[in-house]
Amino acid sequence: MADGAAAWHCPRVRTVQHIVSWLDAFLDPQRVDDYGPNGLQVEASDHVTRIVTGVTANLAFIEAAADMKADLAVVHHGLYWGNRPSTATGSLGRRLRALFAHRLSLAAYHLPLDGHLEVGNAANLARALGLRELVPAFPSRGIATGVVGRFDPPLDPATVAERITALAPRAVLFEGGPARIKKVGLVTGGAPRLAEDAAKGGLDLYVTGEATEFTQAMAREEGIHIAAMGHHRSEVFGPRALAERLRQEFPGLEVEFVDIDNPA
Repeated sequence: MADGAAAWHCPRVRTVQHIVSWLDAFLDPQRVDDYGPNGLQVEASDHVTRIVTGVTANLAFIEAAADMKADLAVVHHGLYWGNRPSTATGSLGRRLRALFAHRLSLAAYHLPLDGHLEVGNAANLARALGLRELVPAFPSRGIATGVVGRFDPPLDPATVAERITALAPRAVLFEGGPARIKKVGLVTGGAPRLAEDAAKGGLDLYVTGEATEFTQAMAREEGIHIAAMGHHRSEVFGPRALAERLRQEFPGLEVEFVDIDNPA
């Protein structure tokens, strides 16, 4: 737990600001130079009785959270990114209208939710695959964005492929590594280029969300297996774990994880 997170434990206090302050202390977004703002992005409500977590704040997710009478949504992919225009038109305008119409506040945590060792996407995907001895890895923008772990005992590629496709049926394993897989690196989402770093680091398998045209050749030429699970499917693990952590921290609140499936 991040320093100061325990100080926010008070189930009787259920305001948006209180919950977001706890999230900020727990996930510590100030340490990362992210691609967009972390924390509270839309303040449309005051008190909170139900929280919904999810991967992306698209309109389908917002409408699903509204149907569940949520007061606060916490997502991995928020509304604002980089140097995009700040005008509230098009899809952004529609999402904002829906949030305010349903009095649904929105908080987002991008890289802080990728590499967090307790509730992060990479760590919880690694646990789901059966990896052990997880350590933070693949630093970027001031934060570890993934993890490295081990299969003990080592597994053959076919067994690993079965485990991966059980979690993400559309996943693809590009084979190029050893006959027994032990050391594994994971960075979820759109990080196919880091497979080269994984190979140079002596890993047997690199797991991410997206593949690209060069992924197959990289696996064969760098001598590493590379698994691409789909960007969305590789990043359900953090929001789901965060929902459970919020239920523990705020036992009087209803907290649900909502998955709006996405094949990409």
